[in-house]
Amino acid sequence: MLVKETEDSKLELKQQTRYRKGVGKLLHLMHWSRPDVLNPVRDLSRDMQVASKATMTGMHTAMNFIIATKDLGLKLSPRQELDENRGFKFRIEEDSNSDYANDISNRQSIIGYEIFLEGAIFLEGAPVAVKSAQQTMTTLSSAEGKLVSGTSCAQEMLFVMRILESMNLKVQKPMILWIDNKGAVDLANNWSIGGRARYIGVHHYFLRELKEQGILLTKWKSSGSMRADLFTKNLPGPAFRKHAAQFVG
Repeated sequence: MLVKETEDSKLELKQQTRYRKGVGKLLHLMHWSRPDVLNPVRDLSRDMQVASKATMTGMHTAMNFIIATKDLGLKLSPRQELDENRGFKFRIEEDSNSDYANDISNRQSIIGYEIFLEGAIFLEGAPVAVKSAQQTMTTLSSAEGKLVSGTSCAQEMLFVMRILESMNLKVQKPMILWIDNKGAVDLANNWSIGGRARYIGVHHYFLRELKEQGILLTKWKSSGSMRADLFTKNLPGPAFRKHAAQFVG
């Protein structure tokens, strides 16, 4: 997390312009070929109006990392090709995660997810959508934050499913939504609710309806296996390399 700027740490106008240009280049790389830097670049882009010396240092660190790993790029490594003669179905799965109350200025959580299409033409096991963004609401628990993130992910999964079906391609159902919080998984799969979760409204009802319709099933996955961690927090080296290998190579 970058430190909020003070009057003494603000950049001069010329340096501010340089910062904006640098972050703009990082945003372009992030979007087209380097999803592994999604979270730090998201953090840097929040200070486009008034950057500080700390954020300038952060930008240089990100650029030095990109230069040092210039041979890396978005990895799409399918495991098999489409076989229409066997009633082939696309398998869509998604990791959903959030970093609870990450922003110390407003205590809003950071959402992160990626969607994997397993069995697609040249896309089996390959990511087709990634995101790192701050939630627009303040959640009151980690479970609620995961639930909000999961709902955003489910919407994206429905979009991918409908694109495939509009091309007369089949999708295996239910699609799988992975969440690393058992409380959030229980809320998404059960109609009973009580205690401190009674105030949570629309989000978990949406996931429950998708389950009843046989479209989507929410399952638990351990935090150590959660690939979306890459998009919600700056990870230590071993964990970063482990998850980044799923997206770039």
